[in-house]
Amino acid sequence: MTNRFAKFLMQGASPLMLLAIAQPAFAQSSGTEQVETVVVTGEKVSANGLMNNAPISKERSTITSEFLNSAIPAGQTPFAALNFMPGVNFTNNDPYGSSGGDIRIHGQDGNHISVTLDGMPLNDTGNYATYTNQIIDPEIIDRISVNQGSTDVDSPTAAATGGVVAIKSDMPHEEFGAEAVVSAGSYGDQRYLGRIDSGEIGPWGTRGFLTYSYQSNDKFKGPGYMRKVQVNGKIYQDLGAVGWITLAAHWNSNRNNAVYALDYAPNTTGFTAALANQTDLIHNPNGSGYIANPLPGAVPTNLGGTNTNFDTLGWDRDFRQTCPTTTPVSGVADNTQTTCSFWTRPRVNPSDTGNVRFQSLFNLTDALTLTADANFQYVEATGGSTFFTFKENAGQQIGSSVIAGPALTTTPYGCIAGRGCDLNGDGDVLDTVGLFQPSLTQTHRYGANVSLIYRLDENNTVQAAYTLDWGDHRQTGAAAFVDPVNGPYNAFGPVSGQSHAVLDATGVPLRFRDRLSYAIMNQAAFDYEGKFFDQSLRTSIGFRMPFLERDLNNHCYIQAGSSTAYCTTQVPSANNSDGTVSFAGSATHYSPPVSAVRTYNKFLPHLGVTWLPLGDEHQFFSSYTQEIAAPRTDNLYQSVCTATTPAGVCTSYSPFANTKPETSTSYQYGYRYMTSDLQLALIQWNTQVKNRIVSSFDQITNTYFDHNVPGINFWGTDLEGNYFLGDWGFYANASYTRARIISNIPVGGGAAPTLNKQLSETPKWSTAGRVTYKIDDEVNFGLGAKWVSRRYQTEDNNAFVPDYYTVNADVNWNLSRFGFPDSSLRLNVDNLFDKHYFSSVGTQTCWVPNGSFSGCTSYPTAYEGSPRTAQVTLTARY
Repeated sequence: MTNRFAKFLMQGASPLMLLAIAQPAFAQSSGTEQVETVVVTGEKVSANGLMNNAPISKERSTITSEFLNSAIPAGQTPFAALNFMPGVNFTNNDPYGSSGGDIRIHGQDGNHISVTLDGMPLNDTGNYATYTNQIIDPEIIDRISVNQGSTDVDSPTAAATGGVVAIKSDMPHEEFGAEAVVSAGSYGDQRYLGRIDSGEIGPWGTRGFLTYSYQSNDKFKGPGYMRKVQVNGKIYQDLGAVGWITLAAHWNSNRNNAVYALDYAPNTTGFTAALANQTDLIHNPNGSGYIANPLPGAVPTNLGGTNTNFDTLGWDRDFRQTCPTTTPVSGVADNTQTTCSFWTRPRVNPSDTGNVRFQSLFNLTDALTLTADANFQYVEATGGSTFFTFKENAGQQIGSSVIAGPALTTTPYGCIAGRGCDLNGDGDVLDTVGLFQPSLTQTHRYGANVSLIYRLDENNTVQAAYTLDWGDHRQTGAAAFVDPVNGPYNAFGPVSGQSHAVLDATGVPLRFRDRLSYAIMNQAAFDYEGKFFDQSLRTSIGFRMPFLERDLNNHCYIQAGSSTAYCTTQVPSANNSDGTVSFAGSATHYSPPVSAVRTYNKFLPHLGVTWLPLGDEHQFFSSYTQEIAAPRTDNLYQSVCTATTPAGVCTSYSPFANTKPETSTSYQYGYRYMTSDLQLALIQWNTQVKNRIVSSFDQITNTYFDHNVPGINFWGTDLEGNYFLGDWGFYANASYTRARIISNIPVGGGAAPTLNKQLSETPKWSTAGRVTYKIDDEVNFGLGAKWVSRRYQTEDNNAFVPDYYTVNADVNWNLSRFGFPDSSLRLNVDNLFDKHYFSSVGTQTCWVPNGSFSGCTSYPTAYEGSPRTAQVTLTARY
């Protein structure tokens, strides 16, 4: 602090207050950071940016900016770096991370993992999804910390039974400076990032930075591209002994074409000809391997010929370039776009996300500290869009209009009241046409986190915290016309007043989802941190108490026994005795549009103990935590049967589900050995999840429904180590994860044999390692590898994708000797040996008693892992 204001505030500051304003340790909110600053002193991260030596009572792994800006390509999602943490498995869906991916921690998926940025929750407020392609640029990340299987006391989460990923952004530099990062790589990759730091300016020494980045690359297979634009800014004000405040902002815009996920299923009986024509690889779970040839460009010769829905079959299959159409004929029931379901143009996944983050710390007295964080987030995203066919005379298109004259009122796009609308301009209402349907979500989210921290003395600290998380999310599925050559007119779908919106005969937009939800969390938390016996024994005791509310407003009918929405202005023709309605010409029952409120709360204690018998070198620790995962809003928007006759006939339906929240109890026992050259950690853990929410397929209604099952028992072992020998660095980890389903799961009127089976998409074994070597602090070499065992696609373990390994390499050349201080040239090569493997896996819950997929309407899928990808990056700093 060089300015007069800071120096003035520093005068008279006590040593304890000076400790409070020191660089904080890394954790969740400002409050938890401050507690760990006081209680956990001397936290360090090893020289290669992996592991830390913090003597805490839970498993935690940390990576720093040094690792992020060397081991992964520029612009890559930071989640790719988490693959070097024990118990973590992340799969990318494209070489540069722009299309997202899937993460698992201790066997639990991204919906059960809390992701925060500077203490602000990033998971979707409605379905808790993790969007890994919308994270801030790696260049402005200070570090990422992962709590495997536990949260912090004030974690702002409604569903983190699997752990926490906490991202801390970089601080503005104290001196003026500029940075430019230029990258070029495989598949037409180009990326540009610029950063300006103000340095300390003005009478108070305020400092800030502003960044802009642009990245674009082609898909690694098929037509289409990935494009991302991001802007970040941050202002920091040091208040000296009083404390500090920061204000940060972020904007991210993605425009991506989807990558086709291959159908991938076991070689069982019951495959139809249509399925055979669409299946790229068939795997025999009995051990005979692949039947189809997975070589690039190969056509599986045993699958009954070709499929005209695709331009290419085999490993390179992707959505097709064009949409063949025929000219409609008046008076004929035309189906002009039957082969466009796999057209690449409508398969887009756009997102615009932004946030503003405020953090502050105020030392009210020598012993009492107040932290206050606040944030706002905006999201507009589709989560993927589809092209579908729709009949001009469907009930939804007719709406509440009644039969009128035989002539169209206008052409093209004229309507006959009570009969339908001419959507293709051929003068009749007899046709089936192709339309664009994005599943649009718009979210406004507000958050606050306030903590009071009181230091009784140097060995005893207490924290009381309050957290608010309030979000509204509007979910719609409005239909739109599509340009037959260029695709959708707007990636987000029709906008009010635009001519490409599809209206029914009454002038109301045609839609396939229409609901408004409010997700609200009020949470109280308390924590006590104590040190005993000359600080060799440390304890953490506390709780958090979330009060969760879900306000649900559905503006569409829902098919009884499912979550399938039916949005229409039609007037029901019958009110049924089971509380549902029906429409003319259909025997299907629907629950009417209504509103409801669901509330959940639970007392969640935590207990941690750390023993340091010989100082920080030897650390024994143990922890106990409880967590809750409230149902996602998607779990609640479904019509469920609430009463049946003795014969099993439903006599009453509720328009909303009463799905129970999941709960978990976690135990961890571990040992760390920490010296300057050697660090080791061994952790044994167990997480017992009750009331697990699963989705199952009902063959009677031909729909999927969500429901609770008894639970899943997760347990395993994590081992990691770091060793430095001169200019060499060696890091390795290994994990065993058992995710045992503790019951058979009801499916389709029966029960799938899932008892004691491994949870789908969860590898039992994984291991990762990295070797680094440096030459005179000028050239640094890195070689990393990861191996993942087989992952099941079905809960009965009847289908799986095989194990795989990948190897990545990086070289960093410091350009200081050429007169460019702090500048560098970097080469990254991912999947060095160009291995064929599956990354993200689409799981399947449809099952029939003969063990096949016959009768199911969808099948297991899998995304190919990215091929070999090389990127060169030049970083220049001034």
